[in-house]
Amino acid sequence: MNKNKILLVLGLLLSGCAPTVKRDLIPVTFEALPGWEQDKQLLALPVLQQSCQVILKKDGNTEMVTRQDGGGRAKDWFKFCRKLQAENFDSHQEVREFLETNLRPYQIAASGNPEGVFTGYYEPILRGSLRRHGRYQTPLYKLPGRNINYKIPRARIVRGALKGKGLELVWVDDPVEAFFLQIQGSGRIRLDNGRELRLGYAGQNGYPYLPIGKVLLDKGELQHGHVTMQSIKKWLHAHPRQAESIMSKNESYVFFKVMNKHQGGPIGSHGVPLTPHRSLAVDRTFITLGTPLWLDATHPDHHQPHLRKLMVAQDTGGAIKGAVRGDYFWGSGEKAGYYAGAMNAKGQLFVLLPQ
Repeated sequence: MNKNKILLVLGLLLSGCAPTVKRDLIPVTFEALPGWEQDKQLLALPVLQQSCQVILKKDGNTEMVTRQDGGGRAKDWFKFCRKLQAENFDSHQEVREFLETNLRPYQIAASGNPEGVFTGYYEPILRGSLRRHGRYQTPLYKLPGRNINYKIPRARIVRGALKGKGLELVWVDDPVEAFFLQIQGSGRIRLDNGRELRLGYAGQNGYPYLPIGKVLLDKGELQHGHVTMQSIKKWLHAHPRQAESIMSKNESYVFFKVMNKHQGGPIGSHGVPLTPHRSLAVDRTFITLGTPLWLDATHPDHHQPHLRKLMVAQDTGGAIKGAVRGDYFWGSGEKAGYYAGAMNAKGQLFVLLPQ
């Protein structure tokens, strides 16, 4: 899940480009963070430590967006990260007290507005084969070399413009699931020989992402308030003759690479494996990767309590734009996909910065 990956974000299904905004940081207390005392912060400790390992390798003068004026440098984080790596924590309370001692919370606002939109993403699991046969007819390609023109629209690629050039990594059994795999930017393929491949983002054809949910909405095929990943998939599967023409309205096409299956979760833009329920994709124009965040957002299942937890900015996405904007990583599989596809939450975001 690379910094240029295109995420499935339901907010963009219905909206265009966000206007230019100013990021405001409003000092608050830890007591003002909704649910701060109830979170299990010890579960977020490995995520913080992973990101600190990345920050500690940076040159101290590396500029980071950590201050209200857009300044700040990596060395501002060195003391905090070294202390975090050296401490031994045995409870959620100990982690809370450490953070309260070494960080200060600020509420993020976009031109004075503290409310934002939070969507979800996940790691899909598809069925596939290393050779084309039977139901496995949809290829997933690796990134072509410079001698091959791949800066062409999705429709041309799907019709076979790259066929026979040795670019096929795997063949999958569902073109709709392949399309959504490209939107997520990474996933796993369970092969017909019993093995499993983990695919990561390798590149893109250079064309902008167009949300097909908006296309279906404009055509009257879907109704306002009912545009989710699940409803889009259902429509595409129910209209196989029209599905590809709709999907190709989005001219973007994503290429993949095979990842190390032992590395943990999919790799985010910060260079570390993403952690379900603790990794957040953000707009790095406003939030530095590796920064601890406090999220307060509604759960996609309205019978569940709010998502109020310590997160870390570990990923980005072409559709994640704005100061109070995030994409919540739900993990892998069907349940994660359900929540990711249904999430279009209102909420607020706080950043925790060094004292």
